[in-house]
Amino acid sequence: MKGRDKLFFNLLTFLLLVVLVLVGLKTREADKQIKRWQAEIKKRQERGVQDPVLRATVDKLEADLRTRLAETFELDDDPLNLTRVIHTRKFLKIFGEMPETETRMRLSCTITGEKGPSAIIKYKGRSHVLDTGGKVGGYRVESIGKNRVMLVRSGERLALVTEKAPDTIEEEIKRFGSKGELVPIVEVKQVPIGNF
Repeated sequence: MKGRDKLFFNLLTFLLLVVLVLVGLKTREADKQIKRWQAEIKKRQERGVQDPVLRATVDKLEADLRTRLAETFELDDDPLNLTRVIHTRKFLKIFGEMPETETRMRLSCTITGEKGPSAIIKYKGRSHVLDTGGKVGGYRVESIGKNRVMLVRSGERLALVTEKAPDTIEEEIKRFGSKGELVPIVEVKQVPIGNF
């Protein structure tokens, strides 16, 4: 039995050595694969900085973003201004607006400030505060003087002088009569605004 035991022991030792060699080879192969993957990941990371196609794409996207951030959005008319659509006196009175002739411009007043003169022009039921160069109704403000504004549109000039609102005139007629004998004299003065 000693010969059989020895043969059995030698056979088990041989199988153990074969298993150890196979496990060693598989481990070595797996280690090589892991090293290849790590090298590939490192190359991809390095290429990300130096890849010309990726760099061009990133530069284009950044330029588009800068362009979009630099754009300004400006509307000629306020889309939420319901006074352009609803013209009933009751609705306009809520906002302190009174309906006027749609196409007629009226200079409410001129204001002198630190940055220069400004004008408040009533147009299409809305008050527009404008400086020199501002636009209203297709006209550009050329100059602002005391109680006077000069507007220009493609060679056409329009001079506006300060005048009372139609509802104010109606109220004065109701209170003081149509002939205006009792209408008080109102003196218009130019008052500077700013730090006193």
